[in-house]
Amino acid sequence: MKNLFITDLDGTLTKKSLVLGHAGFLIEEGIMTDTGIYQAWKEDMKNEKLIVALAEEYRHQIKGKTVKELQVADFVADFLADDKNWYSTLEMLTTAKNFGDDVILITGSSDFLVCELAEQLGFDWYATKYHLDKTGKLNGEITGMFSETQKSEVIEKYIDLHLYNEVIGLGDTSSDYGIFKHCNFNYLVDPTQETLERLILKGCKIDKIIKK
Repeated sequence: MKNLFITDLDGTLTKKSLVLGHAGFLIEEGIMTDTGIYQAWKEDMKNEKLIVALAEEYRHQIKGKTVKELQVADFVADFLADDKNWYSTLEMLTTAKNFGDDVILITGSSDFLVCELAEQLGFDWYATKYHLDKTGKLNGEITGMFSETQKSEVIEKYIDLHLYNEVIGLGDTSSDYGIFKHCNFNYLVDPTQETLERLILKGCKIDKIIKK
């Protein structure tokens, strides 16, 4: 039987958020305006308040635009090509995929970005859905994939774990316990001490910690 890898994206495969990277790209292209939050986040990328604020700014500013206007394919191609954006976990998963294992992304990043990225990598995916209005423009509403519960529900509802020999989880925050609790081998990527302590309190089994 083949193995299954279930992985988060931001902070687990990528060293920075795909959505926030796209925000920077859109600012450079003149499609978004930097109100000061993006520059502040660049100087303090682990600041959760800035991460949330910039994600909200992104969601607000892309409202009323089509996905085509956001130049998704160009951004994802550039993001993939830049080795500085990726942890070694990407190579591990692409190798596993090449050997016939399955890889599923479960991530809070936006569906239109994740779809493009996953298509190029050959991975399956579940992500935050950014809703469109009847004319095909983003309407500012989302259905999130951020929490432990949301990630766990996707696995329980859509993924048959019995089809696999080993189920391996990868994540970097305490919300990824929603992935870890379904897996029999877990990688925790560059965690903060707070994340590590929270997962230990939950009784999470961590088999390997990957540092930068």
